[in-house]
Amino acid sequence: MFKTLKSKISIVYLVLVVLVLIVGIISGINMYYLSKTIDGLMIDNYKSIKAVNLMNEELENQNNAILTFIYDDRQTAIKQFNQDNSVFYNWYNVEANNITEKNEGNYVDEIKSAYVNFTTSVSYLQGMPPDDKVGMLNYYNMKIKPNYEHIKDLLNSLAKLNEDAMFKKKTNATLDAKNSMYTILLVTLLAAIFGFIISLIFTNRFLKPMEYLIKSIREVKEGELDQVISIKTDDELGKLAVEFNNMIRRLKQYEESQLGKIIDERNKTLSIVKSINDPLLVLNSDYKIILLNGAAEELFGIEEKNAIDKHFLLSVKDEKLFEQINAIVDSKFNINKVEQVKYGDKYYDVTITPIKNYKSEISDILLVFHNITEFKELDQAKDDFISIISHEFKTPLTSIMMGTSMILEEKIGAINDKQRSTLVAIEEESEKLTELVNELIELTKIESGKEMYNFKCCSIFGIAQNTVKPLYNIANEKGVNLTNTIDEDMPCVYADPEKITWVLNNLITNALKYTDAGDDITISASVDGDFMQISVKDTGAGIPKEYKDKIFDKFFHVQNDDEFEIKGTGLGLAVVKEIVEAHGGKVWCESDIDVGSNFMFTLPICDERG
Repeated sequence: MFKTLKSKISIVYLVLVVLVLIVGIISGINMYYLSKTIDGLMIDNYKSIKAVNLMNEELENQNNAILTFIYDDRQTAIKQFNQDNSVFYNWYNVEANNITEKNEGNYVDEIKSAYVNFTTSVSYLQGMPPDDKVGMLNYYNMKIKPNYEHIKDLLNSLAKLNEDAMFKKKTNATLDAKNSMYTILLVTLLAAIFGFIISLIFTNRFLKPMEYLIKSIREVKEGELDQVISIKTDDELGKLAVEFNNMIRRLKQYEESQLGKIIDERNKTLSIVKSINDPLLVLNSDYKIILLNGAAEELFGIEEKNAIDKHFLLSVKDEKLFEQINAIVDSKFNINKVEQVKYGDKYYDVTITPIKNYKSEISDILLVFHNITEFKELDQAKDDFISIISHEFKTPLTSIMMGTSMILEEKIGAINDKQRSTLVAIEEESEKLTELVNELIELTKIESGKEMYNFKCCSIFGIAQNTVKPLYNIANEKGVNLTNTIDEDMPCVYADPEKITWVLNNLITNALKYTDAGDDITISASVDGDFMQISVKDTGAGIPKEYKDKIFDKFFHVQNDDEFEIKGTGLGLAVVKEIVEAHGGKVWCESDIDVGSNFMFTLPICDERG
């Protein structure tokens, strides 16, 4: 009947439930009788004591009213006496209808009789002459006061009768509570002992096979696949043992077939890593070296056997690089722009790649050092050349612009309209050349890594406001509607505010170049996952589709196109692209001719708020 594990557990559970029900029923019966005793204690006697106390108060008030009648205001005293008389009878009726104790009815009858005598004597007092205060006082002491004191005694005796009954019931309730407690404890103890014995017997019968099964599973986990579980029962544990033995047999077969392949693949991977010419290190999540190739041994002057399982700083001893590795691992953003490192007379570009496991947790960190010494030397030569050319350009350009400005302002003599037109053209071309030099210097700094970034959490609303504010006047002069619609409550971005201000300024300035009076320029932002998308949209001339992907190239210009002309140096958008990508974002453009352009770029969202 009880062959399955489910049925065995069910019968044990059923027995325990029955024991609990027995304890509960016995406890409920005892609590019921106890509550009835407490109800009598708390309601009946307390009601009588309360009524007696209030009758006492009203009787005292009537006695005071009689004295007031004799010595002071007769009308007020009579009115007060009659009011107290009515209240007294109300509480008397409460007590008369709540007789619960032996002899309590006798006291109630005596109180009524005595109170009638009391009120009758008071009526006689009211008929005495008002001036006969001595006579009224003698009558009060001889007739009224004895009745008053007699009623007080009867009321006190009645209160004591109910108090004694209450204490007696309290004693009985306490005794009943103790008896109930002992009964419940005894039944609970018997049920607990019986339940413990049953659970102990069945638990041992259930758990012994399970303990044996767990032990076998642990041994299999350690690699011992020769286990055979011998549980001979007809329940679920017996079936589980059979399936477990089948699983072990299949695992053993699989291991024998796959182990060789895994070892071959591992050796192949190690051979590939060792053959890479660039220095390579692999760290675990604790920043300990778990793999390195020969190029890394040569670069850092270490041996693999001495470096394995040692902390990165114990072998490489480059604290600045370690801080950058730590920053990239801790950051959730795709920002791994690392300064170039120099060891000896060689320069290296370090690629840091966190490797995540199936739980999306960083388990390893791959470091590859690319030798860029030759590129660095060429880049330095290019930087030196551009720096020299730029500075050589800026000095004569400054002189040309100052001279042109002085001539236009006629500080050194009057000029005619033809001369002014020529000078204005010279001034405009000088400004374009100055802009080209400045953007060329900026681009060179960014590409060479000299332009450092100050990443922090900052408000995109604040950056946009600071950028737009000085451009409102230019927009108003052109009749263009410039609007910042970014919400002040937008999340913060992880960025260099100075660089992003430059990006926005460049995009808005470009929009102003390609818009006319009546056009609109709108700055907006929206959240897209972990990134903020910022947009600079205009209703200007627009850009042909074939040029949308090329406008971010350096020195891009349109050749022989009468309908579209690039107004600028061709470097501004290239700098924008470099800055945005350094932030881990991307930049692109959507545009249609005669409809307008929408330049958009993304920045990572920061957890903090500005």
